[in-house]
Amino acid sequence: MFVPENRAYLDRLFSERSPEDLALARRGSAQRLRDLGFLFPALPSHFRLDRATHDELRSASARLVSAHRKVMAHVCSSLSPGELAETFHIPAAMAGHIDCGRMAEGLALGRADIIPTDTGHAFCELNTFSGVGGGEAQHSARLHAELLGCPVAGASPFLDLARHYLALCTRLGLERLVILDSVRHARLGYGRDQPLADCLRSMAPDLDVVYCDETTYRPEWLRAPHAGRILVHRLVTFADTDDDGAFIKAVDDSGAVVTSMFEAELGMHRKWFSLLCDTRTHHLLDAEERETVRRYVPESFDLGPDNLDEALAARAEYVFKHSYSYGGDGILIGAEHSARVLRDRVLADGAGAWTCQRALRADTLDLPAGDGTVAAFRFVLGVYAYGDRTSGVLVRGSADSRVVNASRGGISWAFTDGRDSA
Repeated sequence: MFVPENRAYLDRLFSERSPEDLALARRGSAQRLRDLGFLFPALPSHFRLDRATHDELRSASARLVSAHRKVMAHVCSSLSPGELAETFHIPAAMAGHIDCGRMAEGLALGRADIIPTDTGHAFCELNTFSGVGGGEAQHSARLHAELLGCPVAGASPFLDLARHYLALCTRLGLERLVILDSVRHARLGYGRDQPLADCLRSMAPDLDVVYCDETTYRPEWLRAPHAGRILVHRLVTFADTDDDGAFIKAVDDSGAVVTSMFEAELGMHRKWFSLLCDTRTHHLLDAEERETVRRYVPESFDLGPDNLDEALAARAEYVFKHSYSYGGDGILIGAEHSARVLRDRVLADGAGAWTCQRALRADTLDLPAGDGTVAAFRFVLGVYAYGDRTSGVLVRGSADSRVVNASRGGISWAFTDGRDSA
């Protein structure tokens, strides 16, 4: 498992390298992230993940994504845009752009987020969006390993994504790939997927690869014949737009192939884990998918007037999550808040806009902290899936917060193939 393996590995690595070499590697990996436009911190080391655990998480991710697709398609096929907005507490404008027919094609892009516990692993979220971030960590962590003389192997998730896109461009006869950002999103520090552009340009020199936002997307690309020759890799969510998604919808309507529209964002809604845990949806799943949900998904349920008091009374056992939010926002650890604070927060949005998930005993690992001391870090792992390819594992860790994401701690990568010389 992740923590026991890395406890032994890092003890050996840190003891056999000089303080100067360790400091050099940390500076180098942090600078690599900044060079790639990712403005959040790097964790103080690269990590390892044994092959058996990697394969277990990869297989479980595939089964969980399949189960998620089935439940999502079933629920959304029976709801109008207005009912989607009401049921999932999403903006009406976003609901109006959702095309349930696209769900049959499958959500080919995403990342499964996984908590290492003292007894195994538990899935806490699914991110079914083309622009889900963090892949830059692989490049940063690889440099950290190389500077310490530790050979590692394994492909960047951007390479897997580039292969996926090039196959799509070849099949559809597309000539241009646009990495589409927004002015608002570009300020947040999540990078601009430069490694994806580099991979594409190396592998397909004749493909026109362009980074732009809503202000620099060329007007003629919205018209025939140009529009029908474009593949759009979208970095921005609906919340990152200033026009209720109107420009992204215009690009999609122009005939360009947008790799994930607002159906994918709906797929990241936290209500899906409640539905996966609801036995009334289990007839949609096969036996392996039901077992995956039982084994890997913590108890999850929607909050409402009928169960809010009970959940608040047992709040130390739960994590309270706003159903439509990303990046660690809208997550409250029940044990860290009074019942009154939680009630006020939940009722401010309406109880139906929140879910509860059973709190887990996350396994911890001692690492050097930013102030030079050693602290216990909690982790969330991320397995990327692009079509049939998986790559991983993204590592996010925090010593200061039980809500772990890039902005509240740091990121790195766990390598599986190859052997180090530490």
